[in-house]
Amino acid sequence: MGLNKVSILIDGGFFKQRFRKINKRDPSKKDVEELIKKILDHLKEKNPCYDLHPDVLLRTFYYDCLPFKKELTHPDGTKIDFSKSEIHLKQIAFLQSLDRIEQFALRLGELSFSGWKMYAEKPKKIFPDFRQKGVDMKIGLDIAWMAGKKTVDKIVLVTGDSDFISPMKLARREGIQIYLYPMANNLKYELISHADFII
Repeated sequence: MGLNKVSILIDGGFFKQRFRKINKRDPSKKDVEELIKKILDHLKEKNPCYDLHPDVLLRTFYYDCLPFKKELTHPDGTKIDFSKSEIHLKQIAFLQSLDRIEQFALRLGELSFSGWKMYAEKPKKIFPDFRQKGVDMKIGLDIAWMAGKKTVDKIVLVTGDSDFISPMKLARREGIQIYLYPMANNLKYELISHADFII
């Protein structure tokens, strides 16, 4: 009996955004565990040779940023210590809880502050503009590594980001099946065309 080894790669920023939009709340460790189970159940359901070649989870990789923890001076002169904010504490607790999931690995980048921003829907408020650093690169490198080492047979990407097209193409050339789970998000045609299956 041959096993289909599966890796699930979750783009944490995308996952949290879609989860909040769908469920009107922040995700928990249990929600991530349920996402993993849902994906594995789908693979089993769609695998016509499951009895002979079952899908077995090798590992889930979760990519996100540590919350910003430095002190900044707002344009109005107020000092803001982000390490003491409720958002910072909740994000740290969430990431630490995920680290207790079996067959699970955190891949963490960092947030960089790129200035202050005013949003059109809230013209009287100024917000810090944070950008992710290193997250997309880690996802792309992991896909390329799995393809090069042939550690898995299937990769499930929980994302809607077309930046991963190049590593997806590489993985498919190496014989790995690519699944996309966009969480009911509209996908660009280019992304769909370089995936084998859409969940």
